[in-house]
Amino acid sequence: MIVDVHVHPWTRVFMKKNGPIVKACDFFKLDMDKLPTSTDQILDEMDEAGVDKAVILGQDTSATKSPAFRNYTLKNDDVAKIASRSKDRLIPFAGVDPNAGRAAVRELKRAVASLGMRGLKVHSSASSVYLNDRKLMFPIYEFCQDAGIPVLFHTGTTGLGDTEIRYSKPELVDEVCQSFPDLRVVMAHFGWPWPEVTVAIALRSPNVFIDVSGWKPRYLPTSIMPYLNGNLQDRFLFGTDYPMLRQKEWMDDFRQNLAPKLKPGVSDKLLGGNAMKMLRL
Repeated sequence: MIVDVHVHPWTRVFMKKNGPIVKACDFFKLDMDKLPTSTDQILDEMDEAGVDKAVILGQDTSATKSPAFRNYTLKNDDVAKIASRSKDRLIPFAGVDPNAGRAAVRELKRAVASLGMRGLKVHSSASSVYLNDRKLMFPIYEFCQDAGIPVLFHTGTTGLGDTEIRYSKPELVDEVCQSFPDLRVVMAHFGWPWPEVTVAIALRSPNVFIDVSGWKPRYLPTSIMPYLNGNLQDRFLFGTDYPMLRQKEWMDDFRQNLAPKLKPGVSDKLLGGNAMKMLRL
């Protein structure tokens, strides 16, 4: 089973009307004319790459003050509809804007109970809220822990424009994990440029997983390789950051440049086994 844990159900039209995403395309040096034309293309590209399941990520900046993110929200109802057409291949994670306060928790409860959302995506730099904000974020984490759903955090730098990295520093996740020890956490992009901090948090917090999305396998930092091959091999997750990086592109690079460096059994864990555990599938 191969599971991509980091997919944005974005289309070319949606991306072009979002200034921060357009800047991300420039950051990744993408040809915008080659971006997906529909969300159905996700499944086609998964088939081409041999990917069985994918986590699709919602996002909500409806209460965020920055005008740059006025068009950034993907409604949970729309994300759920995309997943419902996939015959259980797409696993929807909700998005809520913590700036909405109690309304954010209410929306998350609705998304889980009524829409079947299986987790939460948090991009605190897009929302301009610190990951460890006790007033805005902790009520959200409390619900996730009680409901038994994982939280996928954007951590580290971002290609998105009109944002600040300081809100997503991986060190902030440590306080979250110590306050909510039963919360399943995914630290996306291994918190680069602080991968050692991300690894340190995972070593002391057994419910922390690390996704490698946003990077071609050949470019993964050498500092994480001993842990990917060693005592954290059960907690690294395959992710692409689609459509910024496409699945076939990632898989081809993986087979050529990373798989030969991995110890026996590690590839299967990275590509899907650990995700199945994280998602409790």
